[in-house]
Amino acid sequence: MRYTYQDSTDLPVQRDFIQDINDLIEIAGKVLSLENDAIDANEIELKAISSLESRIVDLEKFATDVKTYVSSISLNAESVEILDCHNAIIDACDESASIGLHNLKKELEQKKREHEVHISELEQKMLPMLNSLFEDGIYGATRKYSVRLDNGIMRGELKAFISGVEYESDLLYRNGPLFMREVHGNIQLPVWAKSGIIHKENKVKMVYVSEFMITNIDFDGISHLDLAFENKKQDQQFKIIFNSEDIQILQGSSDITTDKTLSQSIDMDRIGPLGTDVIKFLEMSIMSQKLQKVMLDGRDAVHNNEVFDCFKIIMERYGDVVRECIDRGFVKNEITIKIERTDGTRTEKYVTKEELFNKLAELGSEGLELASILNVE
Repeated sequence: MRYTYQDSTDLPVQRDFIQDINDLIEIAGKVLSLENDAIDANEIELKAISSLESRIVDLEKFATDVKTYVSSISLNAESVEILDCHNAIIDACDESASIGLHNLKKELEQKKREHEVHISELEQKMLPMLNSLFEDGIYGATRKYSVRLDNGIMRGELKAFISGVEYESDLLYRNGPLFMREVHGNIQLPVWAKSGIIHKENKVKMVYVSEFMITNIDFDGISHLDLAFENKKQDQQFKIIFNSEDIQILQGSSDITTDKTLSQSIDMDRIGPLGTDVIKFLEMSIMSQKLQKVMLDGRDAVHNNEVFDCFKIIMERYGDVVRECIDRGFVKNEITIKIERTDGTRTEKYVTKEELFNKLAELGSEGLELASILNVE
């Protein structure tokens, strides 16, 4: 499938942009409605918490002031009756203040727990709503992958970044080990091995690693990739480290690529494309993805009711594509893309600026702000 502007120039993201933009607006409507309700509720809850904290401070200060005053006016008293009265007042003040503070602090802790439960409930509702968007619809994000073989299952974590927005998702790849041949076909690597019946000597031996299981994959989203794999007996482990400038191959802790003899037997033309195939696997073979966290400038965006600010950043990338669609299109109030299928069939898909604006306008002032960012005002 190929996606282009109306003038047949490739879209910067090879996806159905019209579907994505409609999905984005639909998700924004649901999520922002929930966030606005949360903001209103949080304002009430935080006001109640602040009031209790102030009452605690006031009571502590009042008790201190009372005891200070009583002590000051009885400072030079010698009468037993005055001293008894002094002690009685101090004891009564301590007792009353202690009971009051206990009740206030208990109520404060309850309010804080209720507030945290409310935030947790918000996350449980909002993250699933956002999940489909953060699976595919965040254009231009740098995506870092970390994948491990866990009890025969390839599990991973995705951490992605775009203009201050960060998000993390748990990944599930498959219900079984992943073999090297499934990623890149037949591969062999040179190692030193003892040979000879009477006189043992080191010789180069080629090890076919196609049936080795991949145990770890780490990709920084740019150019650094670590790939670790081992045989079924787990007595032979290799790691290939791909960087923008070179490739390093390790057997255990020994660097094969720095061994002049072994390095001559490495088919780098075969190894080189392996990195590309592994990255393709990381991106294209995800069975399930579950959003765990969304951050804005290092803060939890859901917890701090800042998801709207995240949408503004995400919308900027969509707005760039909208502008290009209009500039390269034939009808200036329409956002049009062309879709070329693998069988050669070509179709066009479009949505008008007015349709998108009307949908966003239903969200109120926030929607109008997003419409401006999206270039559909």
